[in-house]
Amino acid sequence: MNTGDILRKNLDNLGKENFKRFRVKLREEGSIPWNALEDADVSDTVDKMMQVFVEEAVPKAIQILESINVRDVAQEMSREWNPDCFKSEEPNLEIDRLIIDDQEDVTLWTHVTLQRFETLPDFTTNQIQALQKETGECEEATPENSGSVSVRQFLDSRGRCSNLRRLCEALKRVSRQDVVDVMHSQKTLLPKLGPKEKEEVKINDLKFSVWHPLTVALSVEREDGHDWRWLADKLGIPATYRDLWRQNCSNPAEKVLDSWKNKIGEATVGTLFNHMISMEREDLADIL
Repeated sequence: MNTGDILRKNLDNLGKENFKRFRVKLREEGSIPWNALEDADVSDTVDKMMQVFVEEAVPKAIQILESINVRDVAQEMSREWNPDCFKSEEPNLEIDRLIIDDQEDVTLWTHVTLQRFETLPDFTTNQIQALQKETGECEEATPENSGSVSVRQFLDSRGRCSNLRRLCEALKRVSRQDVVDVMHSQKTLLPKLGPKEKEEVKINDLKFSVWHPLTVALSVEREDGHDWRWLADKLGIPATYRDLWRQNCSNPAEKVLDSWKNKIGEATVGTLFNHMISMEREDLADIL
């Protein structure tokens, strides 16, 4: 079965509502404009994805399906895309469980994420030692006498003693942003992972490539109020300023962050990420 067939078969199985959610999420990725997706049927959507993503069209579809919690279709698509990864004598190995935060089983690594872990360079001994020191986790989780350890093996072996957000920060400090990026590709884990940027980075030092899309998206007012107005209220910005910015600014979220970013010790990426999660705007938290 070729790429187009895999996409058509599985997207046909989504149903009307989930297919619409899929197209909306695909639009949010920014590679295909909404006017090309709004009234698109399955064939049209597949054609657009093939044109834009080429050989990455199926992995992109799987990622989107995971992010909208249609995991049964995502797993079936993964099986058809790379069936060798699902060969096993045991019937229950479709997913690997990751246990975090007081041993509670709260989330899952999907096979797509695990496959991506396997493409990354191994951890060196020095990196492993640094991660142990940074996280304060149990050393016995790492195999003895190993010069290097695969990313998948390391994460699997430390699942029961890892706080994911602390682990992500430690990975950034040992220059393994590649691992952090793959972890963040599993969108359902986002609240547990924290931002992709280092948490202590000051808002004043955000890169334009992060600042601009974040403030533009945050400035779009929503019916539920989960936008720049919510953040302004959370940060204690007076209503008079909010009214003025709403009338005169095309990007009021920029004004909100500008007024907050000089608060020493408070205006950091980590704090802003927490606010976005509290506001139920994981789409904005994901930009960070």
